[in-house]
Amino acid sequence: MPEIPAPQREDVSPGDYALVKRGEEQKLYQYERPVDWEDLEWIPKQEFDEDEMPLIDFEQTRWYSEHNDSTSVVSTVYATSISSNGDRQSSGEDDAPSNGHNRNGYWTNIDGTCIPGTGAHQHQYNNMVAVVNHLIEQHDLLDRIQLPYTPTWARTNCSINDVAKHPDGSDMDGAKELVSGDYLCTAHNKSDKKDRLTNLANCVDVETTYRGEWK
Repeated sequence: MPEIPAPQREDVSPGDYALVKRGEEQKLYQYERPVDWEDLEWIPKQEFDEDEMPLIDFEQTRWYSEHNDSTSVVSTVYATSISSNGDRQSSGEDDAPSNGHNRNGYWTNIDGTCIPGTGAHQHQYNNMVAVVNHLIEQHDLLDRIQLPYTPTWARTNCSINDVAKHPDGSDMDGAKELVSGDYLCTAHNKSDKKDRLTNLANCVDVETTYRGEWK
């Protein structure tokens, strides 16, 4: 029997899913770019026999009956997101945001919210600032800490202060202004940056997952 055909429709958004069913065979596809510089296409993800396929819940679905070369009838379900075994997958949850491009750079997941929402920051300090701004605006970080704020394990350099200086009066290298007008210290190596962000996230009881080049 010939291979299950790829979905025919292209009036879909990057990252959308399609489940193609022919007889007792089913194949899951996702509309994405094989590599950044190539056009969007339907990429096969997994193939199932009918009695082996796990329970998959499709969200925002469209169903079509399509013909392949006028001889083989297939049923295709298109969806913006799916969930399997309770784990939700969508075009913005993995390393491919909704614009269809891979996330090349730094981004952080905070309790299910991606910072930034699409794409990625090209510099570590940009993502640091965006994450802390999110903690300030969405989780009231500044109500939970006292400035200057220094982690208990840090020696002298603080994480956030209302001026671009450390508590000992020395200049804050890599000082970046936050949405509140306070200053974030970004002059750390990658590991220390993540430790500082995790510490601030812990202050407001949220979880962080570092993605892209942070890994």
